[in-house]
Amino acid sequence: MKIADVKSLEVEQLATKQAEVVGTAQAAPLREEAGANEDVIQLSPQSRLLQKASAVVYQAPEVRPEKVAALQEPVQKGTYVVDSKKVANSLIAELIQEK
Repeated sequence: MKIADVKSLEVEQLATKQAEVVGTAQAAPLREEAGANEDVIQLSPQSRLLQKASAVVYQAPEVRPEKVAALQEPVQKGTYVVDSKKVANSLIAELIQEK
């Protein structure tokens, strides 16, 4: 048997309805636990870990006074020397890690 006109069979609509039925059946137990009128959000373990990591990062100070104090005097005296090779290597390493 050859089917020429798939749209006339409304296959797409049937698949959409089936997906809605499956989605509703899977969400029903969650709605019963939370109450019929409440939305439920479930976070993955990775998402929870990222939230914790973000909280730790945001709690860390932006300026580290011990590092600033160690560099402040040489900069003010004009004796601070920048190692251009070290800076270039750090930039390259950072670019490689981003990819």
